Amino acid sequence: MTEQTRASLFRWLRIAVAIILIALLIPTFLNPEFIDALRGVNFALVLLALVLSVASVASKAWRWGIVLRWRGIVMTPRYLLLSYFISMFFNNFLPSGMGGDAVRAYESARDTGRATESITAVILERGSGMLALFAAGSLALLLYPNHDLPLGVTLLVHGLFIGTVFGIWLLWQDFTGGLLAWFGRRLPGPLQGLWGKITGVYMDFKSYRAQYRLLFDLMLQSVVTLILTIASLWVLIAALGQTVPIGAFAAVIAIATAIDLVPISPNGLGVREGVYVFLLGKLGIASGVGLAFGILIRLLVLVQALVGGVAFLMRGAKGPRATPAETS
Repeated sequence: MTEQTRASLFRWLRIAVAIILIALLIPTFLNPEFIDALRGVNFALVLLALVLSVASVASKAWRWGIVLRWRGIVMTPRYLLLSYFISMFFNNFLPSGMGGDAVRAYESARDTGRATESITAVILERGSGMLALFAAGSLALLLYPNHDLPLGVTLLVHGLFIGTVFGIWLLWQDFTGGLLAWFGRRLPGPLQGLWGKITGVYMDFKSYRAQYRLLFDLMLQSVVTLILTIASLWVLIAALGQTVPIGAFAAVIAIATAIDLVPISPNGLGVREGVYVFLLGKLGIASGVGLAFGILIRLLVLVQALVGGVAFLMRGAKGPRATPAETS
């Protein structure tokens, strides 16, 4: 089986999974609670949630710029923000399987001529955000233990945080680099060049382990991003006339985000909505309301992704991209 055939098979398998999951949600779509939830939605709060969501994206873009500036690559705020919206467009509208993070890394590498640093910057930006989210979910459950989430869900949230910390620690150990080098020497000749590039990115990533000021700044910005993200989703569920315990709510968002990273279906179609129906249901939220919440989240993301699509077309229409300012 060729690589192209395997990719095609995987793509169709993901589409099949999405169809199955959506089919399983059809009874909830037809549930009067779902229709009533959408009819009674507070549009002013939805608009506020959108504003907070955009602010969260701007915070993520600034966080990305923090890493780039540390390496002497200065991007304009406009470039960073539009690139983030463009990455959302790729995530949500293109079936190519090329994630938005890969698009950001590719475009910044092309525009700066510094591929390794550009790729590492995206990895650090995303990694710090995930670490902050999982830490918040775990800490919130410890501080607010009175909730109705099953023990398995609670353990999963704590496991996500502990696993992420352990994974980062493992990647920053010298023996990990030695293991990668040992493996690379045993690869066939044609693959050693590619492996060398991967190892180069890894070594650049590992070089940040002692950059305590940068890591502190990243985590501080991640906290700002996290507050904006949680606030946006909190306002959105309030728009449906619902409130949930903050500890359990942070845990639900952490799990939903983690599952969203797994390529189960195209753009998490059916997965994201099913997760919210199940987890919010454990907190006493009706399944129809949970589904409405998931749909509203998707709509907010799609609005911002459309902005990214327009920005992408405008960049293409203008021809060659302007190279961002760069210092040595």
